Amino acid sequence: MTTAIGAGIGRQGPAISYIRVSILGSQTAGEVWSVNPVYDPTGELEIGIDQAKVDAAALAIASRTIPTNLLSCLSTAMSRTGARVEVRADSNDALLATSTQGSPAIATGPLAPKLTPQSAVVCSIRTDTPGGSGRGRLYWPAMGITVSATGRVGTPAVNQLLLDFKSYLNGIRTDLATAFPGITFDLAVRSKATHTTPHATRVQVGDVIDTQRRRRDVLVEAYQSLAFP
Repeated sequence: MTTAIGAGIGRQGPAISYIRVSILGSQTAGEVWSVNPVYDPTGELEIGIDQAKVDAAALAIASRTIPTNLLSCLSTAMSRTGARVEVRADSNDALLATSTQGSPAIATGPLAPKLTPQSAVVCSIRTDTPGGSGRGRLYWPAMGITVSATGRVGTPAVNQLLLDFKSYLNGIRTDLATAFPGITFDLAVRSKATHTTPHATRVQVGDVIDTQRRRRDVLVEAYQSLAFP
């Protein structure tokens, strides 16, 4: 699905923009999930966006191979099904263009589920900008991950996940640069409060499993009841 938003598409203008990527997925119970890194072009994108380039970027990201350890986190209960690319205005976050593409091959984790659907490994994005506007977090589904007797992820696994996050996020950066020739993209943190997009200088992964802070989409809970008292 491709969409051009607003009359500004197709003409040149002074506004600059950033890109919000959504890695899209599903769960066997019918739930959906997404992971949403932001990329800022160092050369900046003008309002005159070529929709074909937005489509190409979304398809490339939807087709990108997920590194082994991140794929294992998904478990057999979760799959990566596609990707969406949104071009947004730097001044007010307005949507300028978008494309949603399905993955040519659905990517499903190899391991049986061990944790609950909202369990997640967190990749923290750090910039040189102080305060909350310079920090971001990506919640990667972790139903398939193994934790120790203390409930933590072991050090070797954390290191492997950190390397995989760096590889995957840099791969998406390459997909964007390929779709938009001549422009370099950097992983960034978008602050809608300050309308700033500081670029990442490091990523980090901790050994504590977190919970995706969002409402369930379509995952219906089954209840058992007893009369009380």
